[in-house]
Amino acid sequence: MGNYENAGAGIKKMYIASMGTLICAVLLIIPVLNILAAIAALVFLILSMIGLNQAGRDIDGCRSAFGLTIVNLIVSVIGGLFQSGFMHVIIQVAGYVISFMVTYLVCTSVGDVMSRNGDADAAHSGEMAWKINAVCYVVMILVVFAMMFPVFGIATSIAGALFVLIPSVISAVFYMLFLGKCNHALNG
Repeated sequence: MGNYENAGAGIKKMYIASMGTLICAVLLIIPVLNILAAIAALVFLILSMIGLNQAGRDIDGCRSAFGLTIVNLIVSVIGGLFQSGFMHVIIQVAGYVISFMVTYLVCTSVGDVMSRNGDADAAHSGEMAWKINAVCYVVMILVVFAMMFPVFGIATSIAGALFVLIPSVISAVFYMLFLGKCNHALNG
């Protein structure tokens, strides 16, 4: 097994952050707790970025994913300038594509490390995680484009929000499970 001390510590942070983010996503729908959940989600985002940066010291794909995460934050800030319309949709889709690329880079590069270290189960979990994320992101992008058409009305917006939420949670669960297996493999 190679020396992946930084990667192990970073993946542990990313795993904790992914669990926390998933819990926050559920709590965001509860009116009284949604503000606290939003603040906690921001804290978990920062923890995830710290972990990604730390893992990037040992794994090149994580270093690239960290750079894309910074780009995605910039895209999100720019997206805040456009609350509706075509530019809003384009920026939202760009954010989804970048988010998928981050997931793909983490899953494939960390999966390669797991494979080299003889943990085929964790490597396979990474492959499954990025493939399921790909399907979920495609669904989310299609829903965003469908919501552009006013012919579908408010009902589509509400249904669309649910159709985006469900794949988001599914993809987050598979990513979290992958990080958990890698955390266990690298940190014992």
